[in-house]
Amino acid sequence: MDDATITTRVKTVLLNDSQVAATKIDVSTAGGIVTLSGTVKSKAEETRAIELARQVTGVRDVKSTLAVPTPQF
Repeated sequence: MDDATITTRVKTVLLNDSQVAATKIDVSTAGGIVTLSGTVKSKAEETRAIELARQVTGVRDVKSTLAVPTPQF
């Protein structure tokens, strides 16, 4: 499976998940290795996005550069 197809499938899985704000996550794929970048609301959301990406056929590994904002007190 080519990288463009993997990227499309990962984006689709993220968009269809109610726990992930996929519109703030960018997906790129090189050699079957998916990189997630952008921002998420929490560490739990980052973990969920990584888990979902790993379940997509053709994904060899997932790297995350997702930013989780620090709480403001």
